Amino acid sequence: MKETFKNPKENIMKQLLVLFSLVLVSHNLQAAKVKSSETQSGFERSINAVVRNKYFYKTNKLEIGATTGVMPYDSVVNHFMVGGKATWHLSDHFGWEIADIQYGMPSITTDIRDKVNGKSLTNVQFSQIGLLATTNLLVSPIYGKIRFFGSQVLYFDIYTVVGAGFANTKTIKLSHTDPKETTVRQGMEPAFDFGLGLKIFTSDALALLIDLRDYVTFTEVYSTRKPRSNFSVFAGLSFFLPTF
Repeated sequence: MKETFKNPKENIMKQLLVLFSLVLVSHNLQAAKVKSSETQSGFERSINAVVRNKYFYKTNKLEIGATTGVMPYDSVVNHFMVGGKATWHLSDHFGWEIADIQYGMPSITTDIRDKVNGKSLTNVQFSQIGLLATTNLLVSPIYGKIRFFGSQVLYFDIYTVVGAGFANTKTIKLSHTDPKETTVRQGMEPAFDFGLGLKIFTSDALALLIDLRDYVTFTEVYSTRKPRSNFSVFAGLSFFLPTF
């Protein structure tokens, strides 16, 4: 009979212990959340942050980007490029794009070939880009967040770049008498670039990248050297390495 009344008491004690454990864990989690929130708020106040509860900060971080792009306004050469960028962020608003390297895979358009053959042209010259390498100053004056579908929030960062480097260019000549293109000259040329970009952060370590950039090269065509605009559109991914 004693055994019969002993089991309910043990069950009650076990239930009380479980309930006490859950309350203790919940209290610790809430305290950690409040502490984390206070730390975040204090940090945002110290840097005069405009956007609150931002989960990505770039100061002292190395950013590695992989991109692919085209030059949409070149009607003579199809320029398809793949490359990458390495950027050291001095602060949330200023950075040094240590290297922007793009490898070009140019091809002559069918339209220009048809014109050369149709009009019996013998000396049509233009330039192609095989390699671009620049280093740039990066400024991020605008950042913010956009809410999608209720609770979904996307953080974005708008930046500008300006810098200089070099380009490996090739001058090509087309003639209706020769079905193959002839290389007139090839070599390294000075270049400078400037542009505007947008990063959309999916986490504190990954961002989607859209980059609009103009590479101005000093290319020799028809024995005359002059600046040539090479407006390019890139898309890619950026990875942020941990703070050092």
